[in-house]
Amino acid sequence: MFIGLIIAIVIIAVLFVFVLSNTQQHPSITQYSIKGRDVALEESMNALTTNSLIYYASHGNYGAFCNDSATKNIYNSIVSENKYCYQDNSRWVVCARLSEDNTKAWCVDYNGVKKQIDDGACKNGLFACP
Repeated sequence: MFIGLIIAIVIIAVLFVFVLSNTQQHPSITQYSIKGRDVALEESMNALTTNSLIYYASHGNYGAFCNDSATKNIYNSIVSENKYCYQDNSRWVVCARLSEDNTKAWCVDYNGVKKQIDDGACKNGLFACP
């Protein structure tokens, strides 16, 4: 009985040391959560490309693309401190600041471009992903 208790304590101690060493060598759960938020942001924004094809087929231009209800649903699902949507009759662009690196933003546009850009470029006056 006493030996079993000692063995159980040793096993728990070994597991504790293993868990403790792994948390110091690997990114924390918070970092994984932030990265997951950025992946979700990128996927939501990438869906705008498909939505834009449907919108253009129905309207013949992008004139009110940012105000379209389907576009707004996607845009409103994007969690970002800084996001931007622009359209005119012939083009559209959406960009949003990433959580993992707030100096970067994800950008999608009417040309099908989907890429990371500097957050400073994600502002009024952006007509396409640079």
